[in-house]
Parts: sequence; structure tokens; C-alpha cells
Amino acid sequence: MKTKLTHILFGLLVGVLFFLLFKILYAQRWEALSYTHAYFILPVSIWLVWRMRKDLNSLYAQTQSKFEIDQLIILALGFLIYLFGWRQDYMVIATFALIPFLLGYAGFVYGKKVQNKVLFPIFYLLFLVPPPFAILDRITNPLRYISAYGVEAIFKLFRFPITREGLMYVVKGKPMVVDGACSGFNSLITMLCLGVVYVYVMNHRLSKKLVMLASVVPLAIIGNIIRILCISLLDIYLGHEVAMGFMHNFSGIIIFLFIILGFVGIERIYK
Repeated sequence: MKTKLTHILFGLLVGVLFFLLFKILYAQRWEALSYTHAYFILPVSIWLVWRMRKDLNSLYAQTQSKFEIDQLIILALGFLIYLFGWRQDYMVIATFALIPFLLGYAGFVYGKKVQNKVLFPIFYLLFLVPPPFAILDRITNPLRYISAYGVEAIFKLFRFPITREGLMYVVKGKPMVVDGACSGFNSLITMLCLGVVYVYVMNHRLSKKLVMLASVVPLAIIGNIIRILCISLLDIYLGHEVAMGFMHNFSGIIIFLFIILGFVGIERIYK
């Protein structure tokens, strides 16, 4: 029979298992992987569950207490995946284990109605898991080339002397390159994380939600091209140290604001 003691014991199990994992991730792993948007994923997921707490209490009150072997299997599978990832020091696998573990936990302890209600907050935690480097390269390299094409086109539009070969270009005798940090991937994934939550909580029809989500990618790409253009112009007129110093970091804030304003603008325009 499921009791408050059962809930407490399972809650402690979740806390003990994943506290050490998140301690490591927050301390060093995400920073090392340039996956810093992951810092706000867990708090947002917790907030999403908290805001539906009244509905969850109501659904749990309607749940009949019974032993559900399928939910226990999912829970055990999540635990085994976590144990393997932790023992092998595969933080990606250990982090991914959150998904089946919490699914099984919600279903086994609170019932399937509660589990179905918290599906989005649980699967939102997938944004905690950085993609493998091979997949990351397949994403970032096309983004870098798109940015390089865009920068070249805009410089030519304003009659700047520019030559480009691949990811390298020369403007007014200044050689530059669109490196991995300039791919725009961080801006894209950050805005995707925020956009998904924003669309989820807003009371819009499905077609508008899909349009808003689809706008994240082009907005992130355009914003990144503007960022690279600004850095390039600073390099040309004020020098490399200024371009790659404070303004290089500050330009990240500019692109972030540009994407947010574009996102809000699309929401207002699309009725």
C-alpha cells in the first residue's frame, strides 16, 4: 500500500541519486562543454511541475492505490542506466537516466494520471543532455557556413571589399574566421529551450505555437550573422583586442535580445 512513508523514501532516493550528479554538472561539466544553457533547465522543469500542483493533487486523489509492475520496470531501467553512466563516468548517459527514472517514479508512486500530466516537464529535461560531439559537429558546421555566407553577402551589399574561402574571409585586408564559438549553436539551443517553455505555457492554438517554434531557428541564425558582422567591424576599425574582448562577450547579449524581440514580434504579428 502506498503511503506517505513510501513517498518520502522514494523522494529521498531521487535526491540522493541525482544530487551528486547535478553537483558535478553544475560545478564543471556544462561549462567545459559550452552547454551553459543547461543551468536553468532543472529549475524551469521544477517550476513547471510546481505551477500545476493543484491539478496534480486532484489527479492523485482520483488514483487508486495498486502495484503497477510496468512503472516499476521503467523506474528500475532508469536506475540501471544511471548506475552504468555513473560507474563509467559517462555523464551524458547518467543525465539521460533522469528521463526513464522520473517517468517510472511518477507512474509508480503517484499513478499514471499524474505521470501523463508531468510528461512535458520530465521530457524537457532532455535539454540537460548535450549531444555527442559527432552530432554536435554535424549541427555546428552547417551553422558556421550559413553564417559565413550571410556575412559575405551583407558586406558585399554595402560594397566592402571581401573575399571568402570556406569559413575564412578577408575584409579590408583583415583575415577572419567563423570558428566553432561563432556557430550560433549556443544561442539556438538556448532560445529553443526558452521558446519551447514559452509556447507550452501560453494559451495559443497549435498552428501559432508551431509557427513560433519554427521561427527560433531563423531568428538565431540572423542574430548570429549580425553578431559576427559587429565583431568584424570592430576588428576592422578598433582592432582585434577590442573586438575579441568585452564587446565579443557583450555581443552575445545583443543577439539574445534580438532573438527575444523577434520572437515576441512574431507572436504579435501572427494572429
